Amino acid sequence: MKWLVLLEDVKKSDFDNLSNLLRSSDEFSLITENSKYYLTSSRWESLTNTSDVHGEATKLLEYISAIAMIHFTDFPLLKPNMIYEVDEEGKRHGRRALSATINVGSSCSVSIQLEGGQDIIPIFEFDSWRKLAEEDEIVKDVFRQFREFDHNWINLYKVYEIVDKDAGKIKKIHRIEQWINKDKIRDFKQTANSQSAIGDDARHGVDRNDPPKEPMSLSEAQALIRNLVKQWLQWKCEQQK
Repeated sequence: MKWLVLLEDVKKSDFDNLSNLLRSSDEFSLITENSKYYLTSSRWESLTNTSDVHGEATKLLEYISAIAMIHFTDFPLLKPNMIYEVDEEGKRHGRRALSATINVGSSCSVSIQLEGGQDIIPIFEFDSWRKLAEEDEIVKDVFRQFREFDHNWINLYKVYEIVDKDAGKIKKIHRIEQWINKDKIRDFKQTANSQSAIGDDARHGVDRNDPPKEPMSLSEAQALIRNLVKQWLQWKCEQQK
């Protein structure tokens, strides 16, 4: 039996980015019809009721949302809306999705062009990162942070701390300094902690050190942490080989 899950609040640019993310998957695919976007999966063909499809789709969309938020600016949280059962004659029978919660997956690296015409860079396919999250509670926590919380200074710093601790040190040097420019890390930390630089958005109510001479913007901080997480996940994938 074929099932289609309607994705709500998805723009064409989001759909294009999502297509890039899932394009090499053999199990999951996207369909667009009349400016509406649907997700389908060969995994669901053995399912016989809407609630089971909703549960599987919710899990999948939680993983997709987190991974897409790491790759793409302002990607929305994806949720199942209507679920359609497609019968043998191709007719659709729609059912409103029930409330529930979720997680998911697709393989290791390809090259695609990201939003905004940026340079071609390597991207990990969905299965590799999903498998990490299924097996590693720290990765699962970072995905949750990206998916469920605003990408503000305080929450970005939490992600930085989680990744930094998990990556560890090499000969007393933080491993993340191999992935991200040391000066950029310093600027991020100084700005995040400085009440003088960013006011009430700072992690501290009073400055413990001098504010940075050139505070980092929030958009720069978001891009830096997304890049850090990509590098960290790639490193964790390589550790499993």
